[in-house]
Amino acid sequence: TAGDDDSVSGPDEDGDGYTADTAGGTDCDDSDPTVNPSGLEQCDGVDNDCDGDVDEEAIDSSTWHLDSDSDGYGGSFLTEEACDAPTGYVNNSDDCDDLVASVYPGATESCNAIDDDCDGSVDEDAIDSQTWYLDNDGDGVGGFWLTAQACSAPTGYAPDSTDCDDTNALVYPAATELCDGID
Repeated sequence: TAGDDDSVSGPDEDGDGYTADTAGGTDCDDSDPTVNPSGLEQCDGVDNDCDGDVDEEAIDSSTWHLDSDSDGYGGSFLTEEACDAPTGYVNNSDDCDDLVASVYPGATESCNAIDDDCDGSVDEDAIDSQTWYLDNDGDGVGGFWLTAQACSAPTGYAPDSTDCDDTNALVYPAATELCDGID
């Protein structure tokens, strides 16, 4: 047959075309027809190709991604093909910055100009954002009706809501009091 050991004659118990190595042949397991010198290595803990190594270059190996910052998420640049995860490798490449352990998918977003949660947006819904108040009259003090949560003041917003008349730029706390009948 095509895989026969031409130089050795003897029994081929599993019918794979190779004689058992115990009989001078090259079949390292003459009871399994998938194990022989032409066998395809698989992730099964068996030396499928009778070369003395187990699970090397297996056809069903997985791609593992280096997790440089040990946050459980790998980067996309350094990979290894193996049956089991090599030390420091994980089964995903979801980390958008694999050098910073606090940056990974699902991380808490903070006001730091970094995409902490790897969603493509920076500082959105940051845990340390502050409330800003719409300043309709541009006097630097907002009213209490419309607010925004953000890391820095959106255009037209102020850090406090103590303006008692947000339609008049001359009326705000600490404004100079005039004799005009207005607080």
